[in-house]
Formats: sequence, C-alpha cells, structure tokens
Amino acid sequence: MKSSRSASYEALIMVLLVLFWGCVGLNRFGIGMIFPKIVPEFHMQLWQAGLLISGTSITWAFSSWIGGWLSDRYGRRPILLPAAAFSAVMTAAMGLTWSFLSMFIVRDLLGVGDGVGWSVGEAVVNEESAPERRGFNQALFTAGYTLIGVGVGALIITSLMIHVGWRWVFPIIGAVTALVTIALILVMREPTPSKARAKRDWRQAMGLLRDPSMAYLVIMGSAILAWLQLSVGFNVLYLTKVRHFTLPEAGSVMAVWGFAGTAGQILLPLLSDRIGRKPVVCGSAAVCAVGLIVYLTGGLDLAGMRLVLGISGFCGWGLLPLVIATCVSEIVDDDERGAALGMTNFFGVVVGTTIMPVVGGVVADHFGLAGALWLVVGCQAIVAVLILAIRETAPRVVARRGLHVAA
Repeated sequence: MKSSRSASYEALIMVLLVLFWGCVGLNRFGIGMIFPKIVPEFHMQLWQAGLLISGTSITWAFSSWIGGWLSDRYGRRPILLPAAAFSAVMTAAMGLTWSFLSMFIVRDLLGVGDGVGWSVGEAVVNEESAPERRGFNQALFTAGYTLIGVGVGALIITSLMIHVGWRWVFPIIGAVTALVTIALILVMREPTPSKARAKRDWRQAMGLLRDPSMAYLVIMGSAILAWLQLSVGFNVLYLTKVRHFTLPEAGSVMAVWGFAGTAGQILLPLLSDRIGRKPVVCGSAAVCAVGLIVYLTGGLDLAGMRLVLGISGFCGWGLLPLVIATCVSEIVDDDERGAALGMTNFFGVVVGTTIMPVVGGVVADHFGLAGALWLVVGCQAIVAVLILAIRETAPRVVARRGLHVAA
C-alpha cells in the first residue's frame, strides 16, 4: 500500500498534470473561439479554418507516438517537461501571427508539445496512481482539458477577446502554462526506474493492431476525436453565423457543453467501473448522437441549445477517457502502455483531428456550416456500433464474470 507521503505526492502531481492538460485544452479549444475574429481578419475560407485545427493535429499525432515510445525507454520526466515548456512558448506565439500561413506554422509547432503531453501525461498518471484510484485519476486528467479548456475557457477567452482583443488571449494562456511547467519541474519525480524501462523497438507497437479490440479502438478513437475537433471548430461559427446568437451567447452555450462534459468525464468512467465499459460507451454514444440531431433540427432558443448541447457534451466528452485511455491501458501489458497510448492516439489524431476538420471545412463551404456538424452525428454512431465488437476490460466486471464461469 502507498504511504501517506506517496498519497500526498499523488494528489500534488495530479493537480499539476490536470492544470497542464487544461492549458493544452485552452490552446486547442481557443482557436475555435477566435475563428469569428480571425476568419475575416486573415481573409480565410472555411477549409483554411479547418486546416488550422488539422495542422496542430498532425504534429500532435507524431509527437504523441514518438514521445510515448521515448518515455518508455528513457523516462517520463525528461520527455514531458521540455514538451510542456515548448507548448507554453508556442501558445504565446499565436498572438504574434499576422496571416493564415503564420498561424498555421505556429499551430503545427504547438502540436509537438501538446501531443507529448497526452501519451506521456497519461502514462505518468497511471504509474503514480494507487490501483484503486487509477481509473478515476485518468478520467480526472482528461477532464482537465474539458473543464479548464472548454468550460472555463469559453467564458475566459470570449471575455478576454472583448476586453483586450484576441491577440492577448494566447500570450496570457502561454504565461499560465509556463507557470504550471515550472511547478512540474520543481515537483515531478521520475515514476519509471531505469531498470524497469522497456527496450522494445518502436515498430513492435504496430503488432498490437493484430488484436481486433485494439484495431476497433483505433477506429473508435478516430471517430471520437473527429467529433471533438469538428465540434470545437464549427460550433461557434454555426451558433453565430447560422443561428445568429451573439459571441457571448455562443460562448455560454459552449461553456455548458464543457462543464457538462467535465461531469461526464468523471461520472461515466465511474459508472463503467461498475457495469462495464461496453454498455456505458454504447449508450452514451447513442444519446450524444440523438442530442446532436435535436440540436441541429429543433430550432431551439438559447436555453434549449444549452440544454441539448449540454446533454450531448456530457455523453460525448465522457467517452474520451474510456475510448482513448482506459480501454487502451487495460488491453496492453504494462511495458507497452506508453507506446500503445501514443500509437492509438497517432491514428486517431491523423484521421479524427487532421483529416476530418479539413473535410468538415470543405463540407461547410459547399453545404453550409450545419453540414459539418452532421458529420459529428455519424462519428457517434460509429462509436456506438463498434464498441459492441470489443471485449470487456473493466476489471470488476471481468472478475465477476470469471467467478460466474468458475462456479
């Protein structure tokens, strides 16, 4: 059992990692919030707006995989901390951009630091958590992105844009990220002893795809990340340009989406611990899809839009830690965890947050902004169906079934 000192360290490192991942959420989600300002200022078409999301995603994909593998071999601390510092610098640099191309380059570089943060951060959470808190802590880490980056971020970013302009938003976020990084440098220890580090060739991680459950998780991860980035990229534009809500009103809708999503990221994994990953993921994806259909076709007022998107956000965000973190961690061996998280995130990001935002932008240019959001309905339908083909991984449920079979 962990000592009280270890428990105290676990709590402290979790707070810092959640804050760091929340800052990543701010720099990722913030681009969608400023689209109503920079699209006309930079004279962009909507496919270019989608490309600003995709540019970050492609570098995120490679750095997530490579960073996870490197941290398996050389340790978490020497990989995570430089990446966090680089993320802070690139976030601040977004405020200095003057055109689509300059923003695209900065966003590409930003993805390098952010991607390492995902695979290595999740590995650190897994290794520094007591077994009975591991699932909850992984959900909490993921929820930092939603609570700070989307829920609080929607209110903060829209307020800053109104009072100081969009160019000051990202230097402020970058400064906060730098402070969190300094705290990590001072506090974080190396969770993986050198003698326990894996010495596997990175190509061996591809062998994990021979497991059908892993292959399905890659597809599901692509779908859920596409849902996320298409929602981030086009929801505010849809609310302001199609539904003609003001920017603060659109920000309030997205804030509800984020706050409800934070609750979903905590409560749905806890529920899945008890009744299983499969029924929770399937049911949540179905409810999210139905809610999005009502959101797009119901002609709702502001309160109705908040309610419906909040329900969809609760279910959709709750899928993230389950699909792209918990299930992956439970399927692979301990010495492949960092590489497995990086590999599945790589494919998910390439398809879900690199290709699909551009596809969404093209669809929006030709069929309207609502067309891009109809794609997210299809993403949730894919998740609802494919989860049925994956073996159950919830330890408590698997143990109950084992006892039943033995009896």
